[in-house]
Amino acid sequence: MSKLYFYREYEKIIMTNSVSNSVIVGTHPTQLIISKDALIHNLTTYRDHLSNGTKIMAMIKAFGYGNGDVELARIMEESGLVEYLGVAYVNEGIALREDGISLPIMVMNPGIIDLEDMVAFNIEPTVYTPEQLSQLIEMNPQDMSQVEVHVKIDSGMHRLGFHHEEIKEAAQKLLDHNVKVVGVYTHLASSPEPENDDYTHEQVAYFNKGYEMLTEVLGYKPMRHILNSAGIVRFKEYQYEMVRAGMGIYGVEPSGVMQDKFKPIGSLVTEISQINKLKKGDTVGYVRRGKIEKEEAEIAVLPLGYADGYNRLFSNGNAHVYVKGQRVPVVGNVCMDMIFIDVTGMNCKIGDKVELFGENITVKELAKAANTIEYEIFTSIGARVERVYK
Repeated sequence: MSKLYFYREYEKIIMTNSVSNSVIVGTHPTQLIISKDALIHNLTTYRDHLSNGTKIMAMIKAFGYGNGDVELARIMEESGLVEYLGVAYVNEGIALREDGISLPIMVMNPGIIDLEDMVAFNIEPTVYTPEQLSQLIEMNPQDMSQVEVHVKIDSGMHRLGFHHEEIKEAAQKLLDHNVKVVGVYTHLASSPEPENDDYTHEQVAYFNKGYEMLTEVLGYKPMRHILNSAGIVRFKEYQYEMVRAGMGIYGVEPSGVMQDKFKPIGSLVTEISQINKLKKGDTVGYVRRGKIEKEEAEIAVLPLGYADGYNRLFSNGNAHVYVKGQRVPVVGNVCMDMIFIDVTGMNCKIGDKVELFGENITVKELAKAANTIEYEIFTSIGARVERVYK
């Protein structure tokens, strides 16, 4: 039984058919078009901001933030700009390995660690609690020198990680069982917000103390990685041996300080399926929320909906799309597989291209309309939406 995500077969079809950027009969008419040049530009922007010798771990979890993990990993590997990849769960790492990705891969939340999988797929799990470490040792009482791990310290995010009082005992167990620690890290809770800078510095101080305690027992110094996307931009003094670049890679710089230097890598586009000519008093969609107020209206139907990640909160004018050089509102309720837009007087026709986000409709704008963050907009894009890499 494959350990891959349910969407893996979708992705393989997409990867097979999208290399030539040709039209494939029978595919979803909605596409997420990914710019390789923009991706390389963003990685280069980070690289130029880093000190010599500081490595980049590219966070490619959650299907590459919705953009497609395998193809993006391949682009990153070929670029030479990335030394590590970071995923959330073991099956994400296995998926990358099974598709030929050879960069080192760290898993942030491996749960109970299956040493056989870690060694077979050359994946580096995170160790983050005494209980998890004990389970690893109990399941594998023999020498564990083949596995390499990262140790996480909870410096104030209070999500995963060891606390100071647990670190020395953990370090001794790792040493006694020949487990090599290749990295030690923490996660900053509020690196984009200047009002929380004091807390960020406190987190780093806590991490540094924990690192000293750990290395004192281990007798060697693994590489450290603290900074996330916003941290890379705002706290250059804490770059250490490696940083973890996430959302900025995909074009959204979380702190906003360097947003003008990053490029969005993705555009979500679709096409008009049908145009209905309606009259005043007619209604559109479920529960008749889309009411026609003008004497005559042309309402276009687009083939995507909340099953594709187009949030239902975009209903009834809360979001706009871009077609034929104009911004036009969403009309009525977003359906599972379709939405409606008002194209009255625009001479639109079936097959006309429509931008849901990209150069003219920003992801930030959509996130605000849904009262969420850009991360959710990206990662919500459904598996059936074709990813095309140009």
